[in-house]
Order: sequence, then structure tokens, then C-alpha cells
Amino acid sequence: MIEIAVGGTILLFALLFNGMPVGFAMFFAGALGILLSVGLAPLSGTLAQAPYEHVASYTLSTLPMFILMAMFLTAGNFTRDLFRASHKWIGHLKGGVAYAAVAGGVLLSAISGSSTAAASTLAASAYPEMKKYGYADSFSTGALAVIGTLAIMIPPSIGLILYGIFTETSVSRLLMAGIIPGAITAAGYVASIWITVSRKPEVAPAAASCPPFAERMRSLITVWPILLLMTLMIVAIYTGIVTPTEVGAVGALVALLLGVSMRRVGWRQARDALAGATRSSAMIFTIIAGASVFGIFLTYTGVTQMLLSSIKESGISPFWVLMCVVALLLILGFFLDQLAILVLTLPLTFPLLTGLGYDPVWLGILIVKTGEIGLVTPPMGLNAFVVSSATGVPVNQVFRGIWPFLAVEVVVLTLLIAFPGLSLWIPSNM
Repeated sequence: MIEIAVGGTILLFALLFNGMPVGFAMFFAGALGILLSVGLAPLSGTLAQAPYEHVASYTLSTLPMFILMAMFLTAGNFTRDLFRASHKWIGHLKGGVAYAAVAGGVLLSAISGSSTAAASTLAASAYPEMKKYGYADSFSTGALAVIGTLAIMIPPSIGLILYGIFTETSVSRLLMAGIIPGAITAAGYVASIWITVSRKPEVAPAAASCPPFAERMRSLITVWPILLLMTLMIVAIYTGIVTPTEVGAVGALVALLLGVSMRRVGWRQARDALAGATRSSAMIFTIIAGASVFGIFLTYTGVTQMLLSSIKESGISPFWVLMCVVALLLILGFFLDQLAILVLTLPLTFPLLTGLGYDPVWLGILIVKTGEIGLVTPPMGLNAFVVSSATGVPVNQVFRGIWPFLAVEVVVLTLLIAFPGLSLWIPSNM
């Protein structure tokens, strides 16, 4: 069976590197593996039940709801206003537009959940301001690509929701666990910007004049509804008034009502938002359906149980097992996006690490954090290509500006490993 498991995994990566979509590649490799390992009858039963059962999950309905909420807010240009307000308040500082991008990125992450969407929005709104004030292209685009990754950690993170669904871990606890790591990461970005600007003043020329206080206050008029929505969602999840599934639906409805009542969302914008949310949700559901087949294939082969038994019998320290898994995830991040990494590795890594006694919520933060790093590491850092496409700056320049922030990411990841309480304090007090 181990030979079939290895062959199925090699086939999967071969299909991925030849351009087949992740969901279809996992479905095909998993189906062929089941056929070779246990025969036609189990394969027929798996195909008849597993994809539907995994996609038709009530918990999974939270994904399209959060995506729809973000689409409504983007259609109403609320996301643009978040950055503009941040720029009014701190854009006048040395490197202030980059600081404003961090503030805007945090706020965008709290209403988006998608790193690529956040990076694209930041690039469209922040890069012209950085260009206007003479910021170096590599510094500005590298910062925007990295700041966009905050959306995979700060709730409502799609990455954490998917991890919870795949592993049957409490989604509400995972979302709350992402708050402190997200805040630490944002603070690390601010420190990295300050150090870079101090060492190389030419990358961020003299600041623009500070807007009048009255103008800064006026910028908050279009932001307070979003801040209120964000606060209410976090409080609702933390207190348990509503479930994460319900809060996504409520958030989407409130986002639509905000856009309509403020005359920012009409029929055309609502239709485009619904179409965009449907396309994104269909892509994710296809991946989940394919992952279910591949996961069952690995279960049939028994490779997970054999690997866990081998590690326990070898006497290897659980800490070094964790380090090996983290290293593997970081390496995969060079070549695959975070969603593909989750569906490829969780069937093996999750039972392995929880079997060694690690907390599943803490593991979720670590695994999603490695995916966050993978979004900006060459050669396949997705956020770097998104920012490059949105700004017209060559992708090699974007990658050049990312390295100081990657050092911060490694430090934060080390802190999260060394101090599990940073991730578990809030969910443990829910």
C-alpha cells in the first residue's frame, strides 16, 4: 500500500506542475489510487458519497457568506475608503504611506478573509500614492504584497475556516486565535518599515504635509460603518451569540444594507458581487470535493497510521517532528498557494501532530502562518504576482522588496512556536 500512496502523491504533483487545477488533480489522483488499492466497488461508493457530503456541509456555508460580504463592501468602495482614512491620519509621517497601508491592510483583513483580494485592493489604492511621493518601487510593492497576507490570519480568515472544516476543529476558536498573531505580525511590519526607512531614507522621501484635523475627522465618516460591522462580528463570535456560519450570513446582509442605504451599491454592483462570490466559492468547493477523494485514498492505504507508528517507535522528539513539518510547509510555499498546501498536507500532518499531543487550534495558526509566508516567497509567491499585475512593476522588483518583511515573518513564526499562549489565550477564555 505504501508504494501506491507514494505513486498517487507523485502523480498529484505531476498533474499540478503540468497546470491541472488543484481540485481536479486531487480528484483524479485520489480516484486512481482508490481503484488500484481497494478496487472498483469502494471507488464507486466513494465517488457517490464523499464529494457531496464534504461540500454539502452546513459549516462550509460560512465561506460563501464571508466572500459575499467582502464582495459587497468592495462593490461599495468601502475598502478604498479604509485606506484613504488611514492615509489621512498617518500618511504625513516619514514612510507614512507604508504605515497607512499596514493600518488599511489590518482593516481590509478584518472584512475580507482573502489575502489576494486584500493585496489587489491595497495595490490599486496605495501604490499611486507611494508613486506620487517618490517611494522606491521595490520597497512600496514589496510592502503591499506582504501586508496583503494579513488577511489569511486576521478573522474572518478563509484559510483558518478551511483548516477548521478539513480537520473538524472549532472555527470560532480558530478565528479568535488569529487575532493576537495577526496583531503581532502587523506590528512587525511597522517595525520593518521603520528600520528600512531609517537605514535607507531614499526609499521613502520626505513626508507630505499633515492634513488639517477637520479633514482627518471627515475621513472617518465613511469608515465608521465598517468599523462597527467588524467590531460586532468579532464580539458576536467571541461571546457565542451567533456561530461563525451565522455571523457570515449576517455580515453579508449588513454589508449589502450599508451599500444600498448609502447609495453605493445598486443593481449592477450587487449582481457583480454575487457573480464574483459565486465564482470564488465554486472554485473552493471544487478543491474541497477533490481533496475529500484524495484524503480517503490516503486513509485506504493506511500511510498516516504507518507514519505515526514509525515516528513513535523511532523515539524522535515530537518537537523535531513539528519542526520537520513546518520546514516542509515552508518549502511547499515556494511552489504552491496556501489553499493547495492545506488540502495536500492536512490528511497526513494533522493526525500525525495531534497524535503527538499538539493542540489542534495552535497547529492551525502555525500551518496558516506558513501559508502566509508562502504567499510572498519566490518563485511562486502569489501576492507578489498580484501586486505586480496591479501596479505594472516587474515581479523581480516586488520580490526584492519583500526580504526585510520575510525576516519579520520568521521571527513571528518562531514566537508563535515558542509561546503557544499567544495563539491560545483568547480562545481559552471564550
